[in-house]
Amino acid sequence: MRRLVFTISGLLQGVLGDSGSTTSAGSDRVNTEDPGVTLTRLLSEVIDVVQEVKQAHRKVRETHALHAVLDKLFDNLRSWAQLLMEEDRELGVSPLGSTPSVAGRKLPNLWPGEPSDEDVRLLVQEHLDRLERHIAQALAGLKDDQPREVLAKVEQELLVDAQALREL
Repeated sequence: MRRLVFTISGLLQGVLGDSGSTTSAGSDRVNTEDPGVTLTRLLSEVIDVVQEVKQAHRKVRETHALHAVLDKLFDNLRSWAQLLMEEDRELGVSPLGSTPSVAGRKLPNLWPGEPSDEDVRLLVQEHLDRLERHIAQALAGLKDDQPREVLAKVEQELLVDAQALREL
């Protein structure tokens, strides 16, 4: 368990970089001074969550309600990653220039053994909540309308997916 906490902490540090921090109370901030940097950091976090949801999907039986919610979430995450990459390109940023793709990342086994659906749901929910906080912070700090429109769309869909997960 200690290794898992350390690894997730490392993922957060990679997403937040030098311009963001995690306080001792657990609240984190995302720098929103440069829209390209902000979008790239959010893209990195979305890619991490894609990997986590893919792993979660494999741990849940197809006949369980959680499996269908994870299917939809996985599709949405891929769509959000694509939107963020396209927006990065429009801003003149190479989206994967400073962010490793899925193939370049190694995710720890988040659920060794046979986790319950509730264990899987809770961890995925935690990661969606973190992503939602980071998107809200980015929206609050961005001044350019186009990136705000993209992030508002992602945020709206994310809130629907998070609610579906909570209702299970």
